[in-house]
Amino acid sequence: MFHTLFYKPIYNALIFILDILPNHSVALAVIILTIVIKLILLPLSYKMFRTQILQRKIQPLISKIQEEYKDNRQMIGVKMMEVYKEHKLNPFSSILLMIIQIPIVFALYFVFARGGLPEINIADLYSFVSHVNNINPFLFGVDFTKANIVVGLVAAVSQYVQIRLSLQNMPTASNKPLAELKPEEMMQKQMSFMMKYFIPVLIFVASLKVSAAVALYWIVSSVFMIVQELYFRNKHKEDFIK
Repeated sequence: MFHTLFYKPIYNALIFILDILPNHSVALAVIILTIVIKLILLPLSYKMFRTQILQRKIQPLISKIQEEYKDNRQMIGVKMMEVYKEHKLNPFSSILLMIIQIPIVFALYFVFARGGLPEINIADLYSFVSHVNNINPFLFGVDFTKANIVVGLVAAVSQYVQIRLSLQNMPTASNKPLAELKPEEMMQKQMSFMMKYFIPVLIFVASLKVSAAVALYWIVSSVFMIVQELYFRNKHKEDFIK
């Protein structure tokens, strides 16, 4: 199912783009493909942004519920769901975009790691996609069909900037000392730390094992989302709470 729903569409889209590019550049094809994917996911990204802003707005209500029912965890859950329902908010919707991108990244990995490129696997091509000869793996002297530490480092840094920017939309954790934090505040701090530091480090380590084309996908994806985030904020600055 993964092969049919994700690998083949991504592979064929990449080969199609490679075919129409004059120099058949793998790197340029990955950049174009990433932008196309991001444009397709744009409505979902916008919904995620609005969800994060709304979560910030209702945070005082959530904090009040947590304080009022601090000895009754079950009632906290019931009351929080009532608040979410009243404001038509799905607290899990912001995770959906991240989940959708996971199979896309894996598909790109298999394209370059399992013989899909630089050699073309004709058996996986759709009938309307042409076979490409003389693929150009280089851009600025980097072979994007192989791992590259510099590209991996740029991927990690760009991911860190993007995550740090997006976390500003979410309810901020308390600045109180760790010993005074409530369990939910402690969990929020830990999640923020994991997202800001663990994910970029993980991407850098993974980039040392996969082709630079996969790392390039992360770079273009992060840059696109940074620009997208700044655009959303400017368009809805009256809703953005610092």
